[in-house]
Amino acid sequence: MNSRYPLSCATMILLAMSFSFVQPAPAQAEPGVAAPIMPPPSVVSSPDNNASGVGTMLAQTAPTDVQPIDLTPVHLPERGGQFNSLQNLKTNALYTLPAKMFFNLNVENSLRLETNTFQTRNHMKSNGAYRVLPDITLGYAPTRTTRVYANYFMFRDTYIKYASKLDRTIHSVILGADKDFLINPRTSITTSIKGRELFITKSEELSDILPSISMVRRVGTYGALYSSVLGQIRFQDMLDKYQEFDQFYSLGAVYRKPKWSLLFDTTLIDNFGKGHLRSDTNAGATTIFGTPGIGAPNTNHMFVLTLEADRKLSTRIPLVAFVRAQPVFNMGQEKRQGYSGFNLRLFGGLRLEISKPAIFPVKLKST
Repeated sequence: MNSRYPLSCATMILLAMSFSFVQPAPAQAEPGVAAPIMPPPSVVSSPDNNASGVGTMLAQTAPTDVQPIDLTPVHLPERGGQFNSLQNLKTNALYTLPAKMFFNLNVENSLRLETNTFQTRNHMKSNGAYRVLPDITLGYAPTRTTRVYANYFMFRDTYIKYASKLDRTIHSVILGADKDFLINPRTSITTSIKGRELFITKSEELSDILPSISMVRRVGTYGALYSSVLGQIRFQDMLDKYQEFDQFYSLGAVYRKPKWSLLFDTTLIDNFGKGHLRSDTNAGATTIFGTPGIGAPNTNHMFVLTLEADRKLSTRIPLVAFVRAQPVFNMGQEKRQGYSGFNLRLFGGLRLEISKPAIFPVKLKST
């Protein structure tokens, strides 16, 4: 896959902005506890492109912001004839699903413009693309601060021009676990470990180990600041045929109200590969870059800005319209096509968001 910056095949962290069955604000994970806020999947699932084929970068994409919440008191909607079919679906799910189970479903359809599709220093070529991206997470929270989960996402990019070189489909399967630590009533830290398998058209399968740590600080009623560090250790087979080690360093802010939200994210990606350790550098081998007998560049650096605004379109249907801008700055491999130059990506589209948080009963004080 050809992404060197966060999006589900190329920004970090990166976060599902969900209008859920039970629609808690991010600070409602537990009274007095700040729940981790991560960038939406649409942000962390934007791969970089080049003419060589599939790239190496894929940031964290499993949305883990569906946190346990306390309801005081626990109150579920009452069944009744006045509910429409969607409301009945929500109500039945809350009544029948295990309380500590959580899930998150996002389906994104977007159009985007790229001003430098092949990431070249000179002779920039613009292009348009259509993307469909379903992303689903299912997990269980043994405690209020611990979660285990599985995540699956895929995306298909269809380009207007150069389709034979750039069109691709990527599937990702993740198993992960998170642990939260309370610093103070407004600040929390989350540690995470994940294992991932990538299945990419026109490329070999890849395996990743993804350790990460993130911190969230609530600001006021509607805002939050976050920072994170994520490592991506890549193999052709899990723990075999080492490929590279990438680091993602992110800082960002989220401002979210009931009908709309704003996101600002900055991510620096450092890629370190050891050419003599890569099995795809053997003569005649087809590399994950699509070039026979040539390995990936040993190092590369990328800086990505993400600005996104989205708005809920209906109070009855969990559908969100969004616009997103991503300036991408490549540094390091200035003479290599696909790893140099500046690219501006402009997105617009719709996102369906459905989620259920883990729910824990509240122990009321006896009087």
